[in-house]
Amino acid sequence: MQIGEFARICDTKVSVLRHYDKEGLLTPVYVDNFTGYRYYSKEQISIFVRITALKQAGFTLPEIKKILSSCESREQILSLFESKKSELLQTMANLMKAEKNILEEHKAMNVTFYEKNQITYAKSELCDANHQNQMRNEVEKAILENGYQRISGYKTCGNECSNQVYVTCEITKLSDSVTALNDDVNIAFEDDSSIVGKWQTVGEYAVKEDFYGNICPMDYTAKEIYFLPHGERYWCYSWSKGKLICEFGDASSVNDYVVEEHGASRYMFVTFKSYEYRRNGKPTVLVLRQIDNIAYLAEDIARKDNIDLPFADDRDILGIWEVKGLCRNIEAFDPSKAPRADLFFKQIVFKENGEVISVYGDKTISGAHMQTWTKGFVLRKWNHTACAYQVCQIDGVEYLFVEWKSGDYTYGGLEPQYYVFTRA
Repeated sequence: MQIGEFARICDTKVSVLRHYDKEGLLTPVYVDNFTGYRYYSKEQISIFVRITALKQAGFTLPEIKKILSSCESREQILSLFESKKSELLQTMANLMKAEKNILEEHKAMNVTFYEKNQITYAKSELCDANHQNQMRNEVEKAILENGYQRISGYKTCGNECSNQVYVTCEITKLSDSVTALNDDVNIAFEDDSSIVGKWQTVGEYAVKEDFYGNICPMDYTAKEIYFLPHGERYWCYSWSKGKLICEFGDASSVNDYVVEEHGASRYMFVTFKSYEYRRNGKPTVLVLRQIDNIAYLAEDIARKDNIDLPFADDRDILGIWEVKGLCRNIEAFDPSKAPRADLFFKQIVFKENGEVISVYGDKTISGAHMQTWTKGFVLRKWNHTACAYQVCQIDGVEYLFVEWKSGDYTYGGLEPQYYVFTRA
């Protein structure tokens, strides 16, 4: 019978039979050399039924080919079946384990908030003691979603004999508004040569015991902080003995620190006046690990671009451009949004022969000794950065995107954002 008729009898597709032929599982008894038609015998129906049964049992086509091969002994075939049984049993066990873990992971745990002796607490429901990590994660999530801040470590309570426990911690309610933070940063300098050098950021923790309890920290923008000799300021950091001084533009703070040995490393624990602190919360704990004790200078650690680029003209860029917005990247720019009033970079003017004028706040930077431009770049000599620019047409409007390479780029190692301008 032809392949089409054989396929109908076996309740399969012609493409399946062609694939089996290609794999050497079920070859036609005859192939017409002129037409290419494949012909099968009725005796081959039973072979197709065996192949289907073995496939449904989980065998692969190469394994089925081995079983159907006449060169395989009965013992070898039985061994293949036993091996497949063990494999399927393990697969079933893994499936059941995955099902249990996923269902438990997505099971919403009840978290309650209550007050006792004028202290507010968050508490998970009573659960299996083996699921304490999940309990902490659920409580942490509920704390954030309800506008609280955790101000203590987690405590496990309950009856461990019955393996039923809950986790609890102290919390405080955060304000919706952010208050100003203007500490007096002009403090008398006191030296401590032991902390001079590079420190790597471990992370920002809710409380110090999270670090020792191996609880995952929050990320912190600066991946490393340098303590320069004599408390010299760079970027937004300076210091005096026992104090890390931070000046972030809209916030100035003096943050106490202590240094401790832990294992083979030296750590600094900073009582950090963070965003939560400015919302009527408590300071967090910023943890740094000392990398070296080298007396760096600010100019040594700054990231520097190649600014020795020859001048290439770009007539399309000439003119006055007024700020429109600030975005993480060009794709993220939304032209429908109104420009923020607090943008620092206000205006940029491109003139003939590479002359460029920038207005930052109430300060104007100009002169070839400070900055110039060449096609595709604003070359800022005062901080050794080559800021790429690009003009794009969006909905018929011409927008200028200029890389913003601030201290986040030169000292923090972060990628630049983009200021967006329109023609004045």
